[in-house]
Amino acid sequence: MHRSISPSSTARAASLALRGGALLAGAVLLGAVAASPAGAAAPERAREAAARGDLRAAQLEWRNAVRDDPGSASTRVSLALASLELGDGEVAEREARAAMERGYDPARGTALLIRAYVVTGRFDELLRDFPAPGPAAAASGVAAQVLAGRVLALLATGQAEAAREAGEAALRLAPEAEEVQLSAAALAMAADDRAAAEAAVDRVLARDPASAEGWLRKGSLQLARQELRPALESFTRAVSAAPGNAGARLRRAEVLLQLNEPAPAKADVDAVLATMPGSPPGLYLRAMLLARAGDWAGVDAALQPIGSILGNFPDGFLLLAFAKRGLNQTAQAEDAARRHHARQPEDPRGARLVAAFEIDANRHEEAAAILARLAERGTADAEALDLLGRLHSRAGRRREAVAALARAAELAPDDAGVLGRLAAARMAAGDREGTAAAAEGALQRDPNRRGLREILALTALQRGDLQAAEAELDRLDPATRRGEVAAVLQGTLHLARFQLQPARAVFAGVLRDHPASTAARIGLARVARIENRPEESERLLGEVLRADPANVEAIGQLAASAMPGSPRAAQARAVLAAVQEAAPGVQPLALAMANVMMRAGDAAGAARVLAAPPLQGGAAVTVPLARSEAHAAAEQWAEAEAQSRLALAQDPNSAAARRQLAALLVRSGDARGAETLIEQGLRARPADATLQQTLAGLVLQARGLDAALALADRLAAQPEARPASLALRGDVLSAAGRPREAAAAYAAAMGQAPMGVMVLRQATALRAAGDAPAADAALRSWLAANPDDDGVGLVLSQFDIEAGRNEEAERRLERIVARHPGNPVSLNNLAWLLGQRGGDAATRSRALSLAERAYFLTPNPDTADTLGWIMARGGQAERAVPLLRLSATARSAERPDPASAYRLAYALRATGGREEALTVLAAAMEGAPVFPEKAEAERLLVDLRARR
Repeated sequence: MHRSISPSSTARAASLALRGGALLAGAVLLGAVAASPAGAAAPERAREAAARGDLRAAQLEWRNAVRDDPGSASTRVSLALASLELGDGEVAEREARAAMERGYDPARGTALLIRAYVVTGRFDELLRDFPAPGPAAAASGVAAQVLAGRVLALLATGQAEAAREAGEAALRLAPEAEEVQLSAAALAMAADDRAAAEAAVDRVLARDPASAEGWLRKGSLQLARQELRPALESFTRAVSAAPGNAGARLRRAEVLLQLNEPAPAKADVDAVLATMPGSPPGLYLRAMLLARAGDWAGVDAALQPIGSILGNFPDGFLLLAFAKRGLNQTAQAEDAARRHHARQPEDPRGARLVAAFEIDANRHEEAAAILARLAERGTADAEALDLLGRLHSRAGRRREAVAALARAAELAPDDAGVLGRLAAARMAAGDREGTAAAAEGALQRDPNRRGLREILALTALQRGDLQAAEAELDRLDPATRRGEVAAVLQGTLHLARFQLQPARAVFAGVLRDHPASTAARIGLARVARIENRPEESERLLGEVLRADPANVEAIGQLAASAMPGSPRAAQARAVLAAVQEAAPGVQPLALAMANVMMRAGDAAGAARVLAAPPLQGGAAVTVPLARSEAHAAAEQWAEAEAQSRLALAQDPNSAAARRQLAALLVRSGDARGAETLIEQGLRARPADATLQQTLAGLVLQARGLDAALALADRLAAQPEARPASLALRGDVLSAAGRPREAAAAYAAAMGQAPMGVMVLRQATALRAAGDAPAADAALRSWLAANPDDDGVGLVLSQFDIEAGRNEEAERRLERIVARHPGNPVSLNNLAWLLGQRGGDAATRSRALSLAERAYFLTPNPDTADTLGWIMARGGQAERAVPLLRLSATARSAERPDPASAYRLAYALRATGGREEALTVLAAAMEGAPVFPEKAEAERLLVDLRARR
């Protein structure tokens, strides 16, 4: 936590220049010693004390020498010099004047006097007592000294231009004088011209290689460039030239601290404080040394005498904050940390400390805001970004968490902890490849780091690679495998393979060992749902949400069961309502409850849920938009418009908010106002496809097809509105029910911006026009030129299946699955084709494996139907029934689905449930339309009735 303690203001530059006077003073001191009367004991003792750096003893002996020989000018000069080194300007001034009265050189005496004024900070008096020399005095040696002194005083009083003029005059008079060159260096530093300052210092050292002040200045410039070893050498030469020079010793101690050499640093600090026990820089450095040792009481004691000037040191308040925190004096620690942060907001150490106090006070958002501002300034270090990423993760800001942790990993590429947290954040954000890369990188740096194998196993499960997941779990030691996370993953692996009993046993074991485990409850709820135990599933999901009301998976499962048409919609809705009532401020839960109520026709109730006081305020538009929709469904039009306006005020860039408000304006008869609203949004975001399509729809509705097409053409001509605007003409024609013209418009747009999404629109329009061959041809032509466009390939494979080109669809899906093994749609479709084809045991086994992966990745009616049908036809009817029942129930929510009913009846008959099979199939086949398996379903129905 070390930073330079050197002053940085103009006044401090003057203070450094003050020590420059020691160059002349050193020369005078040598002359004075040489001129001392032979055999004088006091001068000899003074010289010996100065050589060992004991300035107090030297000053005392020079006092004795003056008492013994009051008429000696040189002795008084020596006393003045020793007093200056001690910062005793009053004695130095008195003795310098006395020396000049006794015949001492006026130029040298003037230099001593000026130094005495500067030491005592009497800059205004210096300018008064030493006016700018006139032409008559210009030739004297005094004039250059006066001008050099005035440079320092003028800089200290903020008169930069006058200081520059004085410096130029001094250089004309005495360009070789040390004081003049050092004043030039001070001028250059004030102008932030470090190169010029160093050139002036180098001229001093070229003239006098033993100049203590020259080496002190040289070292300070090197330290500013973080050239630590050269700076150490320069400061050492300064100390050698002037052992009692406190500034040189303290700067050397500062460098030694940065080089992590505390012992010699302590020796220098102790030497200074022995002579000058009240030295603020010395006390500050002593505090830093004590902080390294964790002696917070010592730090606090060292800082007490300099409390009134602590802000003059760059890290003064920060050091005090750490000391007070170490002493559990929290209020004082926080105050000092905030004062440091206010003065240096770009310092990551202060920002981290203030953020830590915010976290301790449970003000996590304030902590995140502090660190986010630091990151925006570009000065955040890895620790600050790591903490910011963890705060974002805690708040569910997944994208922001990934960004912060990724930057932290860039700054600390070998930190396994940061990489591990980045892996977890990427996993939460759904970035499977990024998750694996970060976790593997962390393991390379720390093979024993806990949790990373589990992350890799979960990532493998998420992409449907069950073998990789199992391999990662196998690498865990037995103790870790018995832990909650690993055990849940093992149960999930069983669930992915549809091994329901082993999965149930593992999840139950986790709950036994870890009664608070939400993951195990969610796993058991999934098992119970598949096994047609809805009461158990609802109970478990309710328990999860009472402990973790924002759990997305539990909310999703329970809300799905509560939707109208579900066999236990009322019961599941009651559980969801109770949980939501207990946590009314949890947005995801409130939105799910409102959605269920809307679907059930209770729009007013949904609006009441979303109007709860804990949901008021905040910057997100999701809740006010949902309120607007609920009010509109309840025909509360004024309230709906007010909420959509609130959403737009919170986020003027929200296309959804503009679209919602525009629809309400149209409903109230203000079509032109709706158009204006969308046009305003397009001025800020001209390429927004949603806004473009909304505006085109409004124009089409209000002014007809020609006006809408003219708008589309106008937007397509604007480069800033592309590429979305190029499809707009086709979109308008499609909305107007003219699909063939729309297809032609999309084809024309392809000439300007060839894109897979455009060819998909073209194919959709062609099929709507009844020209399936042309749609297929368009997709095939695109894929011939872009064989890796798997989005188009997936759609074409679906067209192939519908047309009975199963072999071609199968080949295409095999290529897609090879490139995207975690795509549930391609997995499901390929599994269905392989299951329909049958074949050898290897083919049937692969079909089952693909279907299991698809269902695990996306458990919906389609994947349940595929997996259940493959199981039923493969002799696993008992395992198939729960899945086919789920699929048939979901698909028959609004009207009976005969295909799903046939497959469920098929499995039920195989398990001996002939009566249920007959009931299910008979109800679905009554007035059933044509479907692929209708003949088989009719034969099964006849068989079931015949054997009744």
